[in-house]
Amino acid sequence: MSKAIIFTGGGAPTHLPSDLIDTHDYVIAADSGYDTAKRMGIRVDCCIGDFDSTRFLAEIIEHNALKQPKDKDESDTELALRHALDQGYTEYVLVGGGGFRMDHLFATYALFSRYPAPLAWYTCYETLHLVTGFRRFSNLEIGMTISLFPVHYAEKVVVTAKALFWPLDRYALSMTSLSLSNRTNDSVLQLLVEHDKSLFVCFPVADRQD
Repeated sequence: MSKAIIFTGGGAPTHLPSDLIDTHDYVIAADSGYDTAKRMGIRVDCCIGDFDSTRFLAEIIEHNALKQPKDKDESDTELALRHALDQGYTEYVLVGGGGFRMDHLFATYALFSRYPAPLAWYTCYETLHLVTGFRRFSNLEIGMTISLFPVHYAEKVVVTAKALFWPLDRYALSMTSLSLSNRTNDSVLQLLVEHDKSLFVCFPVADRQD
């Protein structure tokens, strides 16, 4: 099934997994997210935002540009996500948005309490993968750092993940009880999240996790 790929401003990785973007995926650039997509050599189908931080405004105007006012209630990332949903895409991947400004980082994370969470989120500092139900990660380096946290600020998630230095057995994960900087002790990691809830698995430093 095709998905949306949303490039946004903020810290992004230097490259993405080669099999991430499919021919039929819909690529959206939120403002300076266009700069990131351009640097990676990735075509953009639509640009959205107030375009106050991109270095390529003239190029953006040539694309399917949806210009927004500078003074607005929504972030450019939220506008891009709403556009993806309006176009019928129920799944998406987010690229960028890491670090630099904490208020922007919190604002992006807060979106996942009001909209569907991304299948994955790639920043310059980490790669986040969405886990709902059961998921298996393979070909991992033993001893690599891993953190787990819920998708929503106020949610508590019960998770089991035993192939860790500090194993989790039906652990009640919340923003006040994160599994922070755990480590893998096997090349395979299996996670089970109960009650149809979701969490993010965070592998710090995205460029080392392709």
